[in-house]
Amino acid sequence: MRIEDRVVIVTGGASGLGRHYCRALADEGARVVIADLKGENAADFAEELNSTGSHGRALACAVDVTSPEGVDAAVAEVVDAFGTIDVVINNAGIYPHQPFEDIDLESWRAVMSVNLDSIFLVSRSVLPIMREHGGGKIVNVATNLVWVGLAGMVHYIAAKSGVIGFTRALAREVGPYGITVNALAPGAVPPPLDRLSPASRTSMDSIIEYQCVRRPEQPEDLAKVLLFLASPDSDFMSGQVVTVDGGLAFH
Repeated sequence: MRIEDRVVIVTGGASGLGRHYCRALADEGARVVIADLKGENAADFAEELNSTGSHGRALACAVDVTSPEGVDAAVAEVVDAFGTIDVVINNAGIYPHQPFEDIDLESWRAVMSVNLDSIFLVSRSVLPIMREHGGGKIVNVATNLVWVGLAGMVHYIAAKSGVIGFTRALAREVGPYGITVNALAPGAVPPPLDRLSPASRTSMDSIIEYQCVRRPEQPEDLAKVLLFLASPDSDFMSGQVVTVDGGLAFH
């Protein structure tokens, strides 16, 4: 229970890996803010966490993380509810597959907005609160694809490369305030086998073949590392990128 009673915001927390992160944090006693564009989904998930015996407390927060005004309003709502913000998990993201020549400026900007601009906006909004309270943790979700590249995802990988640069630069700037900034770089987490098409299963098999650890990555593999980055155990780490992908990519 290293993060018991800590107030943790998870953007994009109502679905996908964000949902697993929120559950793991709540199980460890954190007061989890499920910040998601789909407010109804966030509310349903918060109710589920609060009714299933999780040690922490969950709060739903409908927010468009690409809107400066929306982000500031959401942060104010969290402070009003809990009094402070201890940890932010910048997890919200989109990852469309598009050949490079099919990416128009609108698509490029949309991917940059959700995957990179949102991290700037959320971090900028919580910084005064963390500074006032003597510290905090910002954890940005990147991707292992930054190290290896992948056709059809130029805009996504460019944005996530920006996330890593942002992490390193901000860590230098806010360290004197007791705030750490790190990044988590996940690998490919497959959906349940019964939802995988034959082609997708073949693709996953080829990924696993290149991993040092020869099994599919599970959400729990990431959640355990995220809990470490959100806890006091990582207090002497900042500006780092932790890649969790079974040893597919080295950097």
